[in-house]
Amino acid sequence: MEHLLHSGLTQMGLSTEGIPSLIRYADLLVEKNKVMNLTAITEPGDIATLHFLDSVAMLTLADLKGKKMADIGTGAGFPGMPLRIVEPSIRLTLLDSLNKRIDFLKEVCDDLGLSDVECIHGRAEEFAVGHRESYDIVTSRAVANLQMLSELCLPLVKVGGYFLSMKSVDSEQEVNDTKNAI
Repeated sequence: MEHLLHSGLTQMGLSTEGIPSLIRYADLLVEKNKVMNLTAITEPGDIATLHFLDSVAMLTLADLKGKKMADIGTGAGFPGMPLRIVEPSIRLTLLDSLNKRIDFLKEVCDDLGLSDVECIHGRAEEFAVGHRESYDIVTSRAVANLQMLSELCLPLVKVGGYFLSMKSVDSEQEVNDTKNAI
C-alpha cells in the first residue's frame, strides 16, 4: 500500500507526508468493516487506488488549500478524509445521514489527531437550511443522481465556489440530464 500511495501521490505532484495517516485510516477502515458495512473494497492495494488516490485526484482539479469544504454523503469518509489528510489546510465538514458512519469518522479523526474536522450526522436537505453559501467547495462521491445532488449541494456553495461530484466513468447521460438543474 505504501508504495502505491507514494507512487500515485508523486505522479500527481502531491505531498507524500500524509502516507502514514492514510495507512492508519485504511487499517481502521478494514477493522471497522468487519462489524459494520462501510465498503466492499478491503484489499490494501484497492483501498490505496480506488479510495485514497481516486479521492485526492481532486487536488489536481481545483485549489483546495485553505478552503472550507463540505463532503456530502461522505459514507466512510470519501473523498473528504483523504483530501484533508493530504492537504491539511482544508477546513473539512463531513456529513452523512447514518450516525454509525459519523461515529466511525469521529474515531478516525481522534486516532489521527484531526481535531479540526467536523463530523455531522444529518441529511443534506436539512443541513442546507442553516448553511447556505457557506462552503468554498462541496464534494460528493457515489451518493445519488447528479440532478438530485445538484439541488442538495449547490445551495451550500459560496458564490465563486465549486461543487465537485465524483461520478463513474459512464456518466455522460447523467450529466446531460442535469444541465437544466445546474
